[in-house]
Amino acid sequence: MLLFILLLVLAPHRIVSTAPSITEILFALGAGDEVVGDTTYCNFPEAAKTKTKIGGFTTPNIELILALNPDLVFTVGQSPNLAPALRQSRRAEVVTVHPDSVSGIFQSIQTIADKIGKTERGKVLIQSIDKEIHESAPQNSRTTKPKVLFVVGRTPGSVTDLVVVGRGGYLTELIELAGGVNVAADAVVEYPRFSFEEVIHRDPDIIIDMGHGEMVTESQKRAVKQLWQKYPFLRAVQHDAVFPVSAEYFVTPGPRVGQAVRDLRKIFSR
Repeated sequence: MLLFILLLVLAPHRIVSTAPSITEILFALGAGDEVVGDTTYCNFPEAAKTKTKIGGFTTPNIELILALNPDLVFTVGQSPNLAPALRQSRRAEVVTVHPDSVSGIFQSIQTIADKIGKTERGKVLIQSIDKEIHESAPQNSRTTKPKVLFVVGRTPGSVTDLVVVGRGGYLTELIELAGGVNVAADAVVEYPRFSFEEVIHRDPDIIIDMGHGEMVTESQKRAVKQLWQKYPFLRAVQHDAVFPVSAEYFVTPGPRVGQAVRDLRKIFSR
C-alpha cells in the first residue's frame, strides 16, 4: 500500500494552465513536460508555444480543457467563473492562485510547487527571485525619485486614448521597487485612460511606452520615440527619457519579475 501511494504521488501530472503567469511558474519549476494545455498567450518559454491551446486568457474553452483529461488545472483569481465551472465536472482538481503582486507571485509559486511535489524547488525559486529583486540598485545621480508614466495601450500611430498603469497595480509595485514613483498612482482604477492633456498636467520625468503591437526592432522603437518627440515641452521628451518596451514579462506576474525590476532600474538610472 505504501509503495502504491508513493508511486501515485510521484506519477507525472497532466496539467492545464489557464494563464501565462502560471505557465511560466510551471516551467520554472521543471514541470513543463507535465503541461498538456495552456492559453494562446502562453509563449514563454519557447516550449510553451507547442502545448495544446485551450483558448485565450479570458476566453478558455472548458470542453477542450476537459478533453485533455487533466488531473490538475491551475487558474488565477482574475477568472472567477472558470474555477467553479471546472469543479462542477469533478474530473480534475482545480487550484486557484493569485499572482497579482510580488508576494502573490511567491505564494503562487509555493502553492503550485507543493501541489506538484516540488516543494523544495519552489523555495529555491522564490529565494532566487527575491534576491534578484532586492539586489543593490545601480548608482543613480538623481536626488529625487523619478516620476514615471507607464503606458500599456494607446491608439496606433499616436499618443491619444492612452491606457496607463494606475492605482494598486502590479506594475506600480515594480516601479516603486525599482526606485521610481508612478505618476498615475492616484488614479481610481488599476489601468485608467489618460487624455494627452492629463499627461501634460502630470509631466512625468520618464515615459515607458508598451504602446500598440510589438516593438522589437530598432526602427519600431525609433518610430515610437518620434511620436513623443512631437511634444518637446514634456520633461521626459526634453531629457530623451521616453523608453519603448515590448517585453511581455513586464505584464506577466511570474518568475521573471526580478528581470522586470532590474530592467526598470536600468531605465531609471540613465
